[in-house]
Amino acid sequence: MWARIWLCVVLFLITAAHYFFYRFSSDPMNTNHVSIGVTCAGIIWTSVLWVAMWRRYMWARYLMITVMCLAIGGFSLLAIVVRGASIEPLPHLMKQVVLGILFYIAALVPLTISAMLRQYLGPKTAGER
Repeated sequence: MWARIWLCVVLFLITAAHYFFYRFSSDPMNTNHVSIGVTCAGIIWTSVLWVAMWRRYMWARYLMITVMCLAIGGFSLLAIVVRGASIEPLPHLMKQVVLGILFYIAALVPLTISAMLRQYLGPKTAGER
């Protein structure tokens, strides 16, 4: 039961990150149109992998950690490109990217260190359903 609560916490954190990434991608000051595609791909893949973790597939946890790390790198690179292409400092855009990345990092913490999640997602024994 506690592992499913951790998964719900992870879902909340990922959803919050997606909100900030979407705000960054749809902002009119964002001149890089690739960011909306990266945002949509992140939303789709993290949703699919979260459902797979809910259904107790162990490989989904490893893939989720990898996808989230790649998304952090991708959004960091997008922020650098957007900031470099602008004459203005764009603090509101950079704040949205930083908040999204921080929420992703916060979601990575239980995914990587929670023993309950590792046990929940581990191989099922004969007595489990």
